[in-house]
Amino acid sequence: MTIIHIERPADLARAAFQTFVPPPVGDHARPTLGSVEAWEAPDGTVETGTWEASPGTFARAIVDAEFCHFIRGHASFVTADGRRFEFRAGDAAYFPPRTQGTWTIHQTLRKTYCIWRAPKA
Repeated sequence: MTIIHIERPADLARAAFQTFVPPPVGDHARPTLGSVEAWEAPDGTVETGTWEASPGTFARAIVDAEFCHFIRGHASFVTADGRRFEFRAGDAAYFPPRTQGTWTIHQTLRKTYCIWRAPKA
């Protein structure tokens, strides 16, 4: 294993991201989500990279543990039980496995992330 260096993620061109539009949440605007994977473990249990979302609202789809560092933008996250978190450039967060909730991206959000998945049977 070598060190994974995500070099200048704030400077990545939007064209570098693999993008998609998530399912709608009510009648809210749908963002475009994108990621650039930096590394994935051969067994698929760890992944790291850079992620970006344009303004809009979507349900969190990651079911695994995630640590992320926000490098640009502003967003709100409301958990399934109603707790609200505001994230801005410079913040970091850990999402335990099975964290459910809804993101509202106010200003294009970019983060680096590390996801830990349960081993595949």
